Amino acid sequence: MAHLLANAVRNSFNTKVAYTDVSSLNPFVHEWRLRVKILRKFVRCFGNHNTVDLILVDEKGQKIHAVIDGDYIDRVCRRITVGDWISLRGFKLTLAFYPFRPVPHRFMLRWQDTTVMKKISPVSSNNFFSFASFDDVNSGILDPAVCVDLIGEIIKVGNPKEDGGPNNDWNEIYFQLQDKTDNILQCRLPKDYANDFFNKWRHCTDDILICIMRFAKLEVNSGSWLATSAYTCTEIMINFPCQEVTDMKHAVLTRECMQR
Repeated sequence: MAHLLANAVRNSFNTKVAYTDVSSLNPFVHEWRLRVKILRKFVRCFGNHNTVDLILVDEKGQKIHAVIDGDYIDRVCRRITVGDWISLRGFKLTLAFYPFRPVPHRFMLRWQDTTVMKKISPVSSNNFFSFASFDDVNSGILDPAVCVDLIGEIIKVGNPKEDGGPNNDWNEIYFQLQDKTDNILQCRLPKDYANDFFNKWRHCTDDILICIMRFAKLEVNSGSWLATSAYTCTEIMINFPCQEVTDMKHAVLTRECMQR
């Protein structure tokens, strides 16, 4: 009997939990279990109704938009930390709706009474960027309802509606990003984002400034495509410590050496 009990305990420790890839999720199957990283947490306001939204990603880099609303906000949100890995089950899946989709997944995840979330050990240190090419943005072939990640060198900062140099009094700020192949992308940030961008840009002492716009929204202005923010979902990072920024700086230095 003791031998059988020991084997049962040993087998229970060796049994691996089966997790589902985010790409396989659909509302027609109800028993899903996810292992995901919390990439982003932001709030959306709809009059008297607010939601707390998450961007979740699995170890393969597949992302899904999650929504917490109603009574679940107070119950859940204090346990949510961006960067944590969690296991998740008992949630509801619904069709992702326009005009705002932070990720391409056609379904979104919603908290309900049966949802169980547990913090787990990190699975990967990957940042899980999904950079769109400037060619694709400027050509208009991308779906403007779906947010994108962008990376480029900051080459110009200003606002055609304002006099003088950039400052914190501006209601919005415009800047240009240049990619590795010299393509230019116009960007616009409203007041709250503009202040944060201006402070980061002003205090950065590096000669080369590389900007990452994570979950940026695409829009048309005067017939041209530009990148801007979506709610508080978009994240602006200048010279973020990652391999992609290092590679971009190297490309900029190489281009400058060839131009001399």
